Amino acid sequence: MFGQAERVLELNRFTTELKKNGNAKTFVFTSGKGGTGKTFLSLNIAHALSRKYKILFIDFDQNLSNANIMFNEIPEKTVFDFFSGKNLLNETIVEYEPNLKFIFGDSGKLSYPRLRNESIIFFFNQLQKIQEEYDFIFIDTGSGASEEILSVLTRVDMNIIVTTPEPTAVMDAYVILKLLNSHKYNGEKVILINKCNNDEEGRTAFNNLTSAAGQFLHEKINLIGTINFDPAVGDAIMAQEPILKRSPSSMASLQILQVSESLYKFAHMANIHHS
Repeated sequence: MFGQAERVLELNRFTTELKKNGNAKTFVFTSGKGGTGKTFLSLNIAHALSRKYKILFIDFDQNLSNANIMFNEIPEKTVFDFFSGKNLLNETIVEYEPNLKFIFGDSGKLSYPRLRNESIIFFFNQLQKIQEEYDFIFIDTGSGASEEILSVLTRVDMNIIVTTPEPTAVMDAYVILKLLNSHKYNGEKVILINKCNNDEEGRTAFNNLTSAAGQFLHEKINLIGTINFDPAVGDAIMAQEPILKRSPSSMASLQILQVSESLYKFAHMANIHHS
C-alpha cells in the first residue's frame, strides 16, 4: 500500500513539474521496418498515459495512415489539410477523449504534397504554439528512413524505435540509430521490442542491438520495454478499440502500462525539455 501511495505522489509531483515547464515533451515512434506494430503501440501507450496526462497524438504517416481506423474515427480534417494550406494546425485537432486528442493522417491522396524541410520546420513552429496545452505530444511516423522522416526524428525530444526480434527488424532499428547518429541528433533514443515469444527473446534482441550500437556507433541505448504476442492485440485491432478498454487485464495491456510508466520516468530522469 505504501508503494502505491508513493507512486501516486511521484505522479502528482511529475505532473506539477510538467505544468511549470510549460512545454510538452515530444516523442516520435518510428521503425525502419514495416509490420512492427508501431502504430498500435504508440496509440495504446498514448491512451494509457491519457488517464493522467494531456496527450496530443499526431499521425504523420504520409498518405498511408491507419491510426484513425484502429480507433474507429472518421476525421473531417487531417494533417493533409494543414500541409496543403487549407487549415491551421490547431484546426485539425480531433478530441477522442478529454485528455486524448488527435491530428489524424490521411490516405489515398494523389495530390499529397512532398514534405520538404521547410514544410516540416513550419509544422514544428506551429506545433510549438499549441504544445503548452499538452503534457506529451506523440508523433507516429511512417516506416522507413526518408529525408522527410529523418527531418521529423531530429526535431523531437525522444525517439522511440519500435522493432521486433526478427534479425531484419533489428538491423533496420540499427540503421535508424546510425542515421540519427550521423545527423548529430542529441535527444534521447530508446528501444521498444514488440511481438516477442517471451521476455528472454526480447532481451536477446536488445542485447544484439546494443552490442552493435556500442561497437560501431560508440553509444549506449536504453530498452523502454518488451511486448509479447497476445491474442488480445488482434482482438482490439478488429474491434477498433484501445486495448485497455477492450482487454484491460490482458498481458499486452499490462505490458503497455509498464512501458507507459517507464516512458514518463525515463523522460523525467533524463530531464527532457523541448528546445
